[in-house]
Amino acid sequence: MRSKHVVSRRCERQGGASSEHSGAADVIAWFGEWPSFHDAEISELHLHRRLPSRLRVHYWRVTSALDKRQHFVCDKHATVTFELEDILNLELADFSHQNVIFALHIEPASAGVRLILSPCYGLAGWIEARGIRVSLEPHGIAFS
Repeated sequence: MRSKHVVSRRCERQGGASSEHSGAADVIAWFGEWPSFHDAEISELHLHRRLPSRLRVHYWRVTSALDKRQHFVCDKHATVTFELEDILNLELADFSHQNVIFALHIEPASAGVRLILSPCYGLAGWIEARGIRVSLEPHGIAFS
């Protein structure tokens, strides 16, 4: 059973990363803004006791253009990696064969940062760590 922390939705507000988070500027440059990560798929979660832990998500930009089938054209596909330094606490639930999030937010916490995975299908919850670094790997492909 999920606790109130896991199921709380923070979709009413934009959750972002400030320029103080290493690598956030690259994500903003690629997508044109800090994304909501709506419908992003978690491709990897690696938790480590002594080394940095890692969360990787596949995300893309949905444009207003329509293809021949009248589907929105998606571009700017990329894998965004969140490297978490010294995990302090976490609450995660519902890991599945597919893990799609409603949104991803980064907010200040008492001893560092809190990364929040708002639920859609599969993994959801939060991770608190002393620090976070963000990196981006563009895929260079366009899907519609």
